[in-house]
Amino acid sequence: MMFTVTLHHLSPDARQAGSTFADTELPEIPEKKLRALIRALAERARENHGAASPELRVAAPHGQFVVQAAGGRLRINSWTMRVGGADLSPDQIFTLITGSTAVADAVAEASVGGSARSRRGLLLGCVILIVATNAITAWMLTRRPEIPFLPAYMDLAAEPGQRFLASVAGEYQSGTTAGARALVLNAGRPARWKTFGPDGTIAEETEIVVQPVQSRGRPALLADDRALIEFPDQVSLTFYNETYRRKAP
Repeated sequence: MMFTVTLHHLSPDARQAGSTFADTELPEIPEKKLRALIRALAERARENHGAASPELRVAAPHGQFVVQAAGGRLRINSWTMRVGGADLSPDQIFTLITGSTAVADAVAEASVGGSARSRRGLLLGCVILIVATNAITAWMLTRRPEIPFLPAYMDLAAEPGQRFLASVAGEYQSGTTAGARALVLNAGRPARWKTFGPDGTIAEETEIVVQPVQSRGRPALLADDRALIEFPDQVSLTFYNETYRRKAP
């Protein structure tokens, strides 16, 4: 199994982190190399990165994942699986991304020098991940849209679309600590997607073209033709499986 990995704010071997490192795409990465990158990122999670927000963006055969180093630990998010924000070990993250083929190696390696209780705990976690991965894989094989993480939608007419854009305009934040994100929606203009650095600084900012649509019976925004911004209530939105709360004026 091969993977495409994009390193953000990381050196090509993920052994250094910093905002001076440009994004690097590594195509055709084997499982052994992927595991080494995840473990190297885990080491970076213990360091102070300044304005950097190091992460691995992994395109796997059964989904796309983002593994972030923040607050001394790793966080994983996925556009195809509901694992947003999960706090897992490097080997558990590796197993989730690769699927069941790598479980035996992960368990065996963790067993060397480990206690019986820790081995049983890791094995149980791997079994749960296998079941979840197999179930999701089966669902995807029978019901995969053109873009795996994009639900079915239809365009809204111009007038109701503009009204909806005006009603949801504002700034939404997933948090304020380093690595958290903000999404600024402006009626009639591209949205701005920001990543926070230390002390509220902006480490990264990207423009996103949004379009009013309807999905699952509710209005939403199509972002860059790749993902939906959905609004479960009047004060929050979800984007790439992450929840943002509206910032008070």
